[in-house]
Amino acid sequence: MSLKRLILTLFVGLVALAVAGFLLIQFFPSVGAQLADPLRAVLGNRGVARVQEVVFQVQDGVRQTQYALGLAEPQAPWEVAAVLTPTAVFTPTPFPTPTSTPTPFTPEVEPATDTTPLPTSTPLPTHTPTITTTPSPTPWTLPPLTPLGDLLGEGEWSPYLYDERGEPTAVRTFLQPDPARPFALAAIIAFDLRRTQLNFVLGTEEPALRDGPTGYGFIPEADKQPGKLLATFNGGFKGTHGRFGAIGQGVTAIQPREGYGTVVIYKNGTVKLDAWGSEQLPTDSDTDTMLALRQNARLVVQNREITAEVYNNSVEDWGGTIDYNIVTWRSGLGLDAGGEILYFLAGPSLSMPALGEAMKTAGVNNGILLDINESWVHFATHLPDEQGGFTSEPLFPDVMSFQPNRYLFQSTRDFFYIALRE
Repeated sequence: MSLKRLILTLFVGLVALAVAGFLLIQFFPSVGAQLADPLRAVLGNRGVARVQEVVFQVQDGVRQTQYALGLAEPQAPWEVAAVLTPTAVFTPTPFPTPTSTPTPFTPEVEPATDTTPLPTSTPLPTHTPTITTTPSPTPWTLPPLTPLGDLLGEGEWSPYLYDERGEPTAVRTFLQPDPARPFALAAIIAFDLRRTQLNFVLGTEEPALRDGPTGYGFIPEADKQPGKLLATFNGGFKGTHGRFGAIGQGVTAIQPREGYGTVVIYKNGTVKLDAWGSEQLPTDSDTDTMLALRQNARLVVQNREITAEVYNNSVEDWGGTIDYNIVTWRSGLGLDAGGEILYFLAGPSLSMPALGEAMKTAGVNNGILLDINESWVHFATHLPDEQGGFTSEPLFPDVMSFQPNRYLFQSTRDFFYIALRE
């Protein structure tokens, strides 16, 4: 066998192995973390990205054929009946009941000046106060979104997470942002940042640069308390995929880069999201006032508009990830114009433009892409159980059920968590 033929055979074999590996990942997502790095060592980041594109294109073609033939139908990401049924009851609080009965009113009578008997006066009726009730404040929610598809419940917000008084602190809904793919869904969770706090944790391995500092990978015990910790969700790309800035828990793993979408959490609890170098986040910002910072490629949405970068394939812009128009699991993070509502979005079969459309429709003012791929896109709530621990419930029960409590333990990858404010 000639050397040229041998090289060609080895290359074809490696590509076939890579495709088989990624197909295996789609059926067994937990295998992804174990196979991705060895494949990158052989094919490189761009080589792995190209293999991913082939796999995702095949998957998308199969799904489109299934729906075209009527073999499958679009489905809501959770039980719609549960979405449309109120899950919290708020009892009106009456005014205090009076402790004494008012004295009947008796008119005074002037002394008589003659002997003619005066008529007997009839006292006015006793006044009984009317007790009124004042309902509790309206539970926090958001206006319905304009549906982009035709699934029942689309765009209707429902209570999702609560504080210790039973008041909603987060609501959720979903959209169908891709007209060509009714099975493409974007689940959206909106958090009230007046009562909840966004936090960021660096992983013990990622994001980081070669021989650079890494994080601790765990939630501080003060926040990891039943009733205080509400939810966890995935972070962004690895350090090798763009060298995007990352700071957390006192560690600067990667310095921020100008022009890239950045979420900043300040020590006073404020959250900002914009391009690094913008008016909101100038490049000379005082990082000492920051609790955490995370970049992940360019802004997807800026000032309620999808950015032009969403429609290009620049390796520089998107960190050597897959084609902008390739559909796969994607996640994103957004903030409203007032900085009071945080949005997390995630779903299957999303292209970059579809994710941008979902962000824009949801009310995101500025938004960034987080991680992609079924192996890494993850969101779970953590509710107190009877034993004083947590019950972890994934956002997509059929897909995110593998280790829904993964971020309650030390993590090699970065992640975000939401806790109640003090």
